[in-house]
Amino acid sequence: MTRRFGMRPRVMRALTGVAWREYLRTPEAVFWTYGFPLVMALVLGFAFGEGRQEPAHVGVVATAPAGTSFAEKLREHGGGRLHVEVVEESRARRALTLGRVDLVVRGDAEHPAFELDPARPGSELARLLTEDALASVRGEPRPVRATIEAVDEPGDRYIDFLVAGLIGLNLLGAGIYGIGYNLVLMREKHLLRRLAVTPLGRGEFLLSYVASRIVLAMIPPLVIVAFAWAVFGVPVRGSFLALLGLFLLGSFTFCGIGLLVGSRTQSTETVSGLMNVVMLPMWLLGGVFFGNERFPELLQPIVRTVPMTWLTDAIRGVMLGSLETGGIAIAAAVLGAIGLLCFCLAFKLFRWT
Repeated sequence: MTRRFGMRPRVMRALTGVAWREYLRTPEAVFWTYGFPLVMALVLGFAFGEGRQEPAHVGVVATAPAGTSFAEKLREHGGGRLHVEVVEESRARRALTLGRVDLVVRGDAEHPAFELDPARPGSELARLLTEDALASVRGEPRPVRATIEAVDEPGDRYIDFLVAGLIGLNLLGAGIYGIGYNLVLMREKHLLRRLAVTPLGRGEFLLSYVASRIVLAMIPPLVIVAFAWAVFGVPVRGSFLALLGLFLLGSFTFCGIGLLVGSRTQSTETVSGLMNVVMLPMWLLGGVFFGNERFPELLQPIVRTVPMTWLTDAIRGVMLGSLETGGIAIAAAVLGAIGLLCFCLAFKLFRWT
């Protein structure tokens, strides 16, 4: 039989039309091709200024001479590019570490002193803008050169802030993909149907499945903490047992969410889209790579409903010693409640086939 290699335009048009219609009938593919970039642009636009230049966040130490009036002068001469707030001396360094401010200012307009993290681009921008504002306050044509103290101590750097976010992402991926995707894959390959005809109960299967994933998910965060401590000197200033408890609760919460996502989904294509819809707010609103205080007040209630926010804040609070015991307990209670609710709903909705 002779194979034909000629190009037939009619056949090619027909096949192209079929492929196009198949694509349009897959909402997940359409969303990730066209919807996802728009969602990213919208959320990051809210976080970084909605099309305008985001003001640099500057904290003026309250114990500085006439701290409040000094802050007002900086705000007045900042040209709308400085968001100036008065911070207590005991909280100034922590505000810089957690990304709530880009620059800490001490002293006065004549003898200013800055604290900043040289690894954070926002700190350098805040320094330049503040020097321009100080020059305007003093009526000088050139920016005032202040004494600069680079913050490079363990616990006060951007890497110390970032580690908690990386741990949160690891627990999120282990829970969502390790449970949700694998569960749907088992259903698609008819493995769950085979289990359904055995004496194995639904509760026994789900509990044991989640328990195994939680145990496996506990190992990578410990490796991240050990690596960050050994290589970068990232400290654990709080209770190590509290940190382990947060890892456990975070894993339980995200495994519950993953179980809920995969409880009835029939195909891996669909569950991939659902998982990304769930994970996207965690990445953007959960304080993983930057402080979620940058989002406007209108979005703050939504930010506080994201489990990742509670987890990263609590882990960061234990590791850096910036969160009281009561705050850790509240975060643990919220995470436990979300995980338990998701698990109960998944148990009710779960289907073998």
